[in-house]
Amino acid sequence: MPSIQLFSTRALAVLCAVAACATAHAGPPDGDLFGYKLGAPYVVGELTQQRTRVSPMVEMVVDRPDKAPEFKAVELLATPKSLTLLSVHGVADFADETQARAFAARQSAQIANAYGDKCPKSPSFMNDLVKLLCPGGLELSVSYYPPDASRVQHKVHLGLRLAPDSEAGRRLSRLAEQESTAPAADVDSAQRGDKPKADTPAAKQSPQ
Repeated sequence: MPSIQLFSTRALAVLCAVAACATAHAGPPDGDLFGYKLGAPYVVGELTQQRTRVSPMVEMVVDRPDKAPEFKAVELLATPKSLTLLSVHGVADFADETQARAFAARQSAQIANAYGDKCPKSPSFMNDLVKLLCPGGLELSVSYYPPDASRVQHKVHLGLRLAPDSEAGRRLSRLAEQESTAPAADVDSAQRGDKPKADTPAAKQSPQ
């Protein structure tokens, strides 16, 4: 009997180690960026800085970058009621274009080296400098946004989202639409900020 118990204990330890290893190596190909999982509900906590409804179907949440020290904030787009995550973006600001593009180049090289074997390059459009297409319709991208009429900083985003035409992307879009017609959840006004302009980089990627 002791030998059986010892075997069971060792087997359990191995299973726990495997599970821990899988969790530790979760990344963009698994729908995970900065510890946020696409398709999972967002939980309001100490990192939450702001919540804003940017459209009937989308809530924007701004978090402190707990697991993204190179970025000033993490911007999340979520469904309006359950706060199911639609996209995750690390956001960095720079005073000039040279600094911004150098940072973007480093981020692009890092994601290409880390995930290029699982996520081949995809055609880039608009502000995307590089885009990788991961299994399941996941898009990992680095984007650069020059100053505009509303801001003077040069912005760089490292983002993960589901392609709108992917099966999972369409499923989340349907969920967002369904929740937009349901009674709005009560939200503490202290957690909400002023509504940002609808043309902010993250808001542009919200489901239509």
